[in-house]
Amino acid sequence: MVNHSVVTGGVIGVRWYEIRSPASAPWVFQQGTYAPDSTYRWMGSIAMDKSENMALGFSASSSSINPGIRYTGRLPGDPFGVMGQGEGTIINGTGSQFSHPTSGALDRWGDYTSMAVDPTDDCTFWYTNEYLAADGTFNWHTRVGNFSFPSCGLPAFYITPTVTARTVAAGSSAGYPVT
Repeated sequence: MVNHSVVTGGVIGVRWYEIRSPASAPWVFQQGTYAPDSTYRWMGSIAMDKSENMALGFSASSSSINPGIRYTGRLPGDPFGVMGQGEGTIINGTGSQFSHPTSGALDRWGDYTSMAVDPTDDCTFWYTNEYLAADGTFNWHTRVGNFSFPSCGLPAFYITPTVTARTVAAGSSAGYPVT
């Protein structure tokens, strides 16, 4: 799983890729861009749990939303290339970053973003990112949040065989329907 920020439809979104067979000839199994509305989403981090559920965390802001921390996800049954599980909020920011008082440049953002799967259950996603609690410069805060998908750990499908008793005479052949 890899991701990066892209410009799409006049906003910043997160482009993600699921790469398979990294030990041999890697190939892109599926990919998509998450940018469902006019909110900017950037500094993403992505991971996959043991049931192949994906989680994508990112910073989110707009002209009316202070930078906060959000996430989305997809289940194996969602359409390819689509984060189909809606969007959640870990924390809404309550401030915006200002230009540095002497250089005029904006300072760094998102050095501490990370999505990881808990090794104790391989289902719980832990996401770490930055947000601002107040307007200013050099006043980032770090938040760690966790969540999981209810389907993690369940098989993708169940097979319940139907058995019908049959008697076959020795030396004869028989066919048995399986449902």
